[in-house]
Amino acid sequence: MATIVTGQSTTTNVASSQLAIDIGKEISLLEPNIQALTAFTRDIKSEDTVATKFKWAEDEAKPRFDTLSAAVASTTETAIPVTHGAYFQQWDQIIVTRTGEQVRVDSVSGNTINVTRGIGSTAANMLEGDELYLIGTAQPEGDTSKVARSLVPSIVTNNTQIFRTPYEISETAANVSYMVNPREWDRKQQRAAVEHAKDIELSHLFGRKSETTPGSTEDRTTGGALSFITTNQTDAGGTLSEAEWNAFMQTVFRYGSQDKMTFCSGAAVQALQKFPASKQITKNDETTYGMDVTMYTGPFGTIHTVYHKLLEGAKYGGYAITLDMSMVAYRPLSNRDTKLLPNRQPNDADGRKNEYLSECGLEFGQQRAHGLLTGITG
Repeated sequence: MATIVTGQSTTTNVASSQLAIDIGKEISLLEPNIQALTAFTRDIKSEDTVATKFKWAEDEAKPRFDTLSAAVASTTETAIPVTHGAYFQQWDQIIVTRTGEQVRVDSVSGNTINVTRGIGSTAANMLEGDELYLIGTAQPEGDTSKVARSLVPSIVTNNTQIFRTPYEISETAANVSYMVNPREWDRKQQRAAVEHAKDIELSHLFGRKSETTPGSTEDRTTGGALSFITTNQTDAGGTLSEAEWNAFMQTVFRYGSQDKMTFCSGAAVQALQKFPASKQITKNDETTYGMDVTMYTGPFGTIHTVYHKLLEGAKYGGYAITLDMSMVAYRPLSNRDTKLLPNRQPNDADGRKNEYLSECGLEFGQQRAHGLLTGITG
């Protein structure tokens, strides 16, 4: 019999089965190790987006290193060919790191810098590929200021992706007796939640950003961590040594914070366990969904490692993904974070159908602050 409501209908006097359930963090708790990246990011930094294509701006430091694009055999030659002439301007002081010679930039023409050789040093022949280190500027006394230069921040984008996981049952199957627990409807709900969480997590790890139109509307995919990490990639090529791990840490800690997180495959976990125990502290932190976090303190910073069960298979089973979590954000579309939507069946269906739905993506700022280790076998 229908319930009579006098006055305004509210969320407390309509049938609870009509209301969507906001279940984002609850899903993260079901099997924490399968959604480690999304769970940590939801907890640390979550910010709604109002657009399906969300953007962020990234600034970076002035380039300091370049290389010679051709050899300079004479110690008196002043026209120096470089790879990136735009890096330099008048009065810049440059060290040729192989020889120790310092030169002053007098003018720039394309990818040629015209210099004064041997500033406080001895001129020496230069080889193709020689490293140039821009160490500062020095202007004459009483000179006017030089032309100001600055870098325009780059704009990086990612997409939200629509994840949908339905489950359904006939009313007959829902109401017969079962010899096992949970009942079939409850089992389907739990299993759908786990698979929904896996879909999101795998896309946040391995997905590639795209926009296609297979029909009348746009189908968007979100870019995952691996699609953004393009610089700091190291192939262990088998057994990971502590020296290789420290070299990787040196690279990945060059930019960003001194505290980062590494999501490890089983092979990576085993490799790190071989390193001196005095540098490792294992703790269970309840604020991180009950996952075991191993803290590795090295010479360049601190890395918190987590075993990630979805880093598996012939290729990804040898991966370790290091992220500067201060640069990563969970970005659900406004009002579209994970929800359990009831009663998705047609009106005349002799059954019931619910659906988990999420529209979200991750923001990965400053890709050089992150890193990727591959090819670990032990």
